[in-house]
Amino acid sequence: MGIFGKPPDGKPAEPPHAPRPPVAHPAPTPPQTHVAPRPGAANCVVGVNTTIKGEILGDEDVLVEGNVEGQIRITRDLQVGPGGKVKATISARSVSVSGEVTGDCEASNRVEIQATGRLTGNIRAPKIIIAEGAMFRGNSDMSGRKDDRKDKVAIS
Repeated sequence: MGIFGKPPDGKPAEPPHAPRPPVAHPAPTPPQTHVAPRPGAANCVVGVNTTIKGEILGDEDVLVEGNVEGQIRITRDLQVGPGGKVKATISARSVSVSGEVTGDCEASNRVEIQATGRLTGNIRAPKIIIAEGAMFRGNSDMSGRKDDRKDKVAIS
């Protein structure tokens, strides 16, 4: 631009810059409806549209987003997702409930009921965590597994 807003050397004037339209930001993504598996862990997933009636046995982490009825006996961790429903006796290393569980839970490490979780049944685990807003109805025993207790009677 030359002096007094005139173009230098007879060049045509540049048009004034038009204001840029506002940048549209993408809408926030809705929260996921499933629980993310732990990195590097082998997982068994019971999908949203799946129902299992019977017994689940294994040495993998299990994520339930659908329905399970019967018995779950695993040596690793069980996660019940927000939409998951379990009506079973559970034995696992750790149990995390974000959905609904009806039945007794035994864990060698811990049982955790998230804020969206509902558990109706007895819990036996050395650590029990119940988040604010969670629902628990039953008895809790934090003495560990039956095998670990020293309930021996001395005979003289």
